[in-house]
Amino acid sequence: MSLGGMHQIHGRPEALPLSASPLFASTDVDEARARVAEVYCDHRLDPMGRGRFEARHNRLSGRALSVNVMTYTAKTMITPGALRDFYLFQYPLSGHASIANGTNCHEIGGGRGGVVNPEEDTCMIWGEGCAQLMIQVRREALQKAARSHFGLPTGQSLRFSGANDMRAGEGKAFLGLLSYAMSGEGLLGAGGLMGQQLETMLMVGLLQTQRHNLSDRAAETGGPLPRAVRLAEEYMRAHLTEVITLETLARAVGVSERALQAAFRAGRGRSPMTVLRDLRLERAWQELSHPGPATRVTEVAMQLGFFHLGRFSEQYRRKFGCTPSETLRGAGRL
Repeated sequence: MSLGGMHQIHGRPEALPLSASPLFASTDVDEARARVAEVYCDHRLDPMGRGRFEARHNRLSGRALSVNVMTYTAKTMITPGALRDFYLFQYPLSGHASIANGTNCHEIGGGRGGVVNPEEDTCMIWGEGCAQLMIQVRREALQKAARSHFGLPTGQSLRFSGANDMRAGEGKAFLGLLSYAMSGEGLLGAGGLMGQQLETMLMVGLLQTQRHNLSDRAAETGGPLPRAVRLAEEYMRAHLTEVITLETLARAVGVSERALQAAFRAGRGRSPMTVLRDLRLERAWQELSHPGPATRVTEVAMQLGFFHLGRFSEQYRRKFGCTPSETLRGAGRL
């Protein structure tokens, strides 16, 4: 069923998308709060209307994100505080909701959706019969996509604002992609390369269709990033374990070293070699958080060109908030 035909479902369970992936259905407020908290975060759940309360939640999980469809039949206040670990895109399929996310307050529904930021305290009021399509995205995954495709500077937070009309143009195209992801083709959550690419496309779609603090930069450059930066970073990712110099990058991209440095300053606010270091740190995090039997911190660092282990550990800690050894220990090996 396409999302375009889902605007008047009035909470009917048989009409909810993702019916093949039910998480729970309950008429008990405490049970509903506990089940939602298991996959989102702890929160208060307070029905406000006099109507019968029923909650239903369908969920399809991937590696970096999950697609969810939820409904509360009664008018309901949800108070989670700060989401902390994830961003939450919300798009009502029926009804409306009021969102207060720090100073970012907006109404969604009638073809408009928005994203809740993880750092600010949040309170939401869902109207009676509101059914919402939501994408829960791991904070670090969406930040990484924003760095890769929109030039989010290191250390800067990605912050969304307001509600966005999704009924035409890129918004409509994004909903079409989301409808495909929910269609039961088996890509999302399957763990294969195509599933991962689909998740990346959904994250880029959110960044492209929702207003955030990088939107003006994208508009000024006429696209997400200058072409030279995109090509240089593609080369970096394909050769992270090899020796890469500024000369190597400029030759691979087909521009002068000075032009490449200027493109990175305009698109990233950083030098090419600083971006390369961050990409290598991110690869190190991937290796250490998903280790094999023989994975060791020293070998990972050396393979990626970090020959001063103390400096590698400090750069890693500044970027991820923990040491390489702590990442490996948390993944079950040291």
